[in-house]
Amino acid sequence: MTLESRVSESTVDGPAIIDDLPLPGQLHSVSATVESCTKRPMSLKTPQRILFIASIGNPRPYRSTRHSAGHILLDALTPLLAVRMPLTSSQHQSSSGPLFYKTYLSPSYMNESGPKLVRQLKNWLSTTQTDIFERIVRPGFIRDPTATTTPTTTTTTSDSAPKTTHPEWHRRGTDPSTLKHLPPTLIILHDELESPLGKVRVKRGGPDQASLRGHRGLISVFESLRGKGLYPARADATAAHGELSVLRIGVGIGRPETRGRGDVAKYVLTEMSPKEVAAVRGAAGQVVDVLADEFYWEGDSK
Repeated sequence: MTLESRVSESTVDGPAIIDDLPLPGQLHSVSATVESCTKRPMSLKTPQRILFIASIGNPRPYRSTRHSAGHILLDALTPLLAVRMPLTSSQHQSSSGPLFYKTYLSPSYMNESGPKLVRQLKNWLSTTQTDIFERIVRPGFIRDPTATTTPTTTTTTSDSAPKTTHPEWHRRGTDPSTLKHLPPTLIILHDELESPLGKVRVKRGGPDQASLRGHRGLISVFESLRGKGLYPARADATAAHGELSVLRIGVGIGRPETRGRGDVAKYVLTEMSPKEVAAVRGAAGQVVDVLADEFYWEGDSK
């Protein structure tokens, strides 16, 4: 079966717009906009969740097509994460990378996205809490990246105060021991057929909460999550990793002028124009706001 025929099977007619579900911190106001996420000061926040941020699409030679808009979005989003989620990236820790979130670009074809993605998710969940404990909780602090002297240095100069190692998490008003059991969120970045180019759509949960609209990539992911007992969560998975939340973030790729079966497949497998790529990449600012809100939200985000 060709990729074009698989794409034809993966797309069904549906409403052009699906109402977005409330985001964490917006549960009592469905009309709240993504811009509200930026009102919280990031510099003094402490992570409340761990995020597995995955994009689904197609590998080369379809890597730059409309159907792989999720990959293009992740490319633009990745450098923004360390800025919006400070003190949790490799520049402040070891060379092994961020502790509280992981990015993952699916190498599979769209309708086969689930198995490898969920396997990577499980592997990460099994190690990240240990990493957080060893690198944050046990030491109890992170070295001040601006420090140039040892903690015992008391010498001062006429134009500068002593620079010492400070207890980073205590400066943020946090007991490091509270970081031991953070619940996880799976973020799925994907293309959104029928939505205006570059429009960000955020939906929480699986098909029981909001229709997947025949998106075979999403269907594959949720089938794999269910098969592994991660979502909906079995008791053993919840005990091991905490209850998984899922956030689906779609970026609009427009729609073909005609709706024939072959027309849709041809449309989504067409290379994106520079204008389209710019529109998808431009959505990264909105998306990082959503992720920061999820990352720091202290409430229940099932």
